[in-house]
Amino acid sequence: MKRLTIATLFIALAALTTVGLLLGAGQHQVQAQDQQPSPVPDRISFGLVGITHGQTIRLSAANTTIPNDLNFPPGPTRVSLTFLDAEGRPFRSHDGSVVRRVVDLQRGQSTFFDLNYDELTPGPSRVQLRAVITVLPPAPTKSDTPPPIGDRIVPSVEVINNGNARTVFFIGNPGVIRGFNPQPDPPLDR
Repeated sequence: MKRLTIATLFIALAALTTVGLLLGAGQHQVQAQDQQPSPVPDRISFGLVGITHGQTIRLSAANTTIPNDLNFPPGPTRVSLTFLDAEGRPFRSHDGSVVRRVVDLQRGQSTFFDLNYDELTPGPSRVQLRAVITVLPPAPTKSDTPPPIGDRIVPSVEVINNGNARTVFFIGNPGVIRGFNPQPDPPLDR
């Protein structure tokens, strides 16, 4: 009789342990999260632009934030200026490194990045490039979230003739102007 009680107790304990393990396996550890999401980079892209012998493509970015504007977080805005090939891959230099320039722009500052066709690896008689600016905002503080960052960086692309330093053509801001509605409000029915 004593053996039957010990065997029953052992089976009951094994069953409880199995049930406990099965219930515990479905639970996941809880991890803390930041209250503010990490800043999301803003990407400003242009369409394809071709350059050939004797031409330079210039990608420019201007931080147009007014110095004392409290609507934007303080500090510089980091921008990465780069070019992509016609397939959307980063354009590379002779040594295989990605052609780009990364700059921290203070309020009111501008920068540019030139790519001279004559300094490229010999290849096709015309190179098709797409200019891209990636803007990374400063991390938001606990009390506020920064406004859309595309509103403060104004981009442009210019193709310059190397022989006389004249602009062949210029492309201004390619994006949609945020907050601007070209449609007037319809008249009110009375």
